[in-house]
Amino acid sequence: MPKKSSKSVAKKAVKKVVVEVKENPIKELEVQKTENPKTTTKNSQLIEMIKTAEEGVTLKQICEKLTWQAHTARSAISRLNNSQNLGITNEKSANGDRVYKLPKKD
Repeated sequence: MPKKSSKSVAKKAVKKVVVEVKENPIKELEVQKTENPKTTTKNSQLIEMIKTAEEGVTLKQICEKLTWQAHTARSAISRLNNSQNLGITNEKSANGDRVYKLPKKD
């Protein structure tokens, strides 16, 4: 096989460009800070529901009020019990639904 002739490649002149860095042309947007942080989280609503219901709250009521699925509501109740030591208990009602409530204070 014949060897390919390698031609020398002419190098192009490289221009050096110096870019001056100026202040950010895009002004920073002012972020509006609310004075009142969000106090009506779904967890706080859940706690309030359980505290105010004397006879307890069913899982179905929690899911409808907070637009949660059942496994999400059960998980939230479990996490609240572990993190805030609320002592939320669940019992089966006469119709077979689980009722979540706080223990009665003496």
